[in-house]
Amino acid sequence: MTNRRVAVIGTGLVPFGKHEDTGLEELGITAAEAALAEAGCEPGRIGAVFSSNVLGGGGAGQRILAGVGVFGVPVVNVENACASGTTAVHLARLAIESGRHDVVLVVGAEKMTGKFQGGITLDRTDRPTLLGLTMPAIYALNAQRYAHDTGAALDDFAEVSVKNRAAGARNPHAMFRQPVTREDVLGSRPVADPLTLLQCCANADGAAALVLAAEHVVESRHDPVWLLGSGLASGTATGPKTEFGTSRPSALAAGQAYAAAGITAADIDFAEVHDAFTIGEITSVEALGLASQGKALAAVVAGEFSPGGRVPVNASGGLLAKGHPVGATGVGQVVELTTQLRGGAGERQVGGARIGLSHTVGGGVATLDAIASGVVIAGV
Repeated sequence: MTNRRVAVIGTGLVPFGKHEDTGLEELGITAAEAALAEAGCEPGRIGAVFSSNVLGGGGAGQRILAGVGVFGVPVVNVENACASGTTAVHLARLAIESGRHDVVLVVGAEKMTGKFQGGITLDRTDRPTLLGLTMPAIYALNAQRYAHDTGAALDDFAEVSVKNRAAGARNPHAMFRQPVTREDVLGSRPVADPLTLLQCCANADGAAALVLAAEHVVESRHDPVWLLGSGLASGTATGPKTEFGTSRPSALAAGQAYAAAGITAADIDFAEVHDAFTIGEITSVEALGLASQGKALAAVVAGEFSPGGRVPVNASGGLLAKGHPVGATGVGQVVELTTQLRGGAGERQVGGARIGLSHTVGGGVATLDAIASGVVIAGV
């Protein structure tokens, strides 16, 4: 394997939210064209494309690229539940690192408005789902187990929402920019005990894109951010030995990413993690090694993951503030890493950031502990 260095040289983002009058293709085209423009890259220079989408139907990547003017190159449509975008970035990094391609476009796009009434509907052939074990219910089970095993107070999960919505108030791209209090969170409508409405992320529309390049293509004008490593793991069947309140696939993906980057969790300056529900952030940061097992919720309460804390987590506001267009989320996280590492994040800028981590984990069927989890590590 050649093991070439890989850089982000262009980013594009359509802020997540409700884009009722904008179709999937237009969302993706807008993000892709912005990334190409920032990179100063003509469509004909792209050697391959990795396109992440979950709900848009077949050939979403090709439909988007037709509007961008990219034809004839390999296009890989990636669907890996909520981890789709991170999976696309991981595959694109490997395609360049291996020497197969010099310049690759990654596009994540999702159109969720009108798809669901309420939460995301899981696979109707999944027996536990037919019995009512929805995604909020699965996360609620994890929250209850975490509290049982650690002695944590269930009401303290609300502090994750308080932290991330405060961060979202500083992010002009966030879907929700109004801070909330602990009382607001706990007083919002119950969804699945102990989770309330403000502890659940919102479905959203949106898109994000990246232009990645091998080191010999990179110029100083690109203000490159280097992809130091990445990892991808899938879940296992749930059963009597399943450890609820943890995220085994996330730990596996993180181990791969740290090994590829040649670093440890202690080297991470900030992280964007999968907080689809408040408990999700807690289990994720522990799986990523950013907190000891059973200690993450106490760390949130103590301010360790807030701006200015030991390791700021979801300084963008996370999914709880930005919304969650499932196929675009992971790519959008790497756009955020790039923005932070370039020092361009404005009010939400993490001071002195040199290495950042992004993470997603995708559910989808209740018979597995996850569909997939992906981790990307970037640095300057």
